[in-house]
Amino acid sequence: MRRLAAALVLAFVPPAFAVEAGAPLPPLELARLDAKAGPPVSLAALRGKVVYVDFWASWCVPCRLSMPALESLYRQHASQGFIVVGVNKDVSEADAKRFLAKVPVTFPLVSDAGDAVARALDVKAMPSGYVVDRKGIVRYVHRGFTEETAGRLATEIDALMKEPS
Repeated sequence: MRRLAAALVLAFVPPAFAVEAGAPLPPLELARLDAKAGPPVSLAALRGKVVYVDFWASWCVPCRLSMPALESLYRQHASQGFIVVGVNKDVSEADAKRFLAKVPVTFPLVSDAGDAVARALDVKAMPSGYVVDRKGIVRYVHRGFTEETAGRLATEIDALMKEPS
């Protein structure tokens, strides 16, 4: 009887699929961390650009390294069609703003208060980043962030920037 009950429960629970390399980026619309900063960010509208979707939080120690590296990549390639979308995972917007006062960035920042975006991409670590090509396909997934990650990411972005739309 327990096996039958467990089978029935599993039959009605939708499976979680991790978004990995080769999968399309879900066409999500994300509210800005600061609503005054503009309209929501539509991931579907970013097709044609190389995109890095970065999940970060104020309590994430490696994010203190990743955010400046992403800002540098963004400033270097933005005019060529590269964008970083920073998805904040803090419970409190005030925590995020305190972090950003110390580690400022100019790329778009969005909120994921209800975890819909993190669930859709099946985020497993902080920070997590998804490198997306101009066709909307996830090409690389990064979990965690080190100096080595920064080097690999720069190489990946450079290569994708050279690919046609």
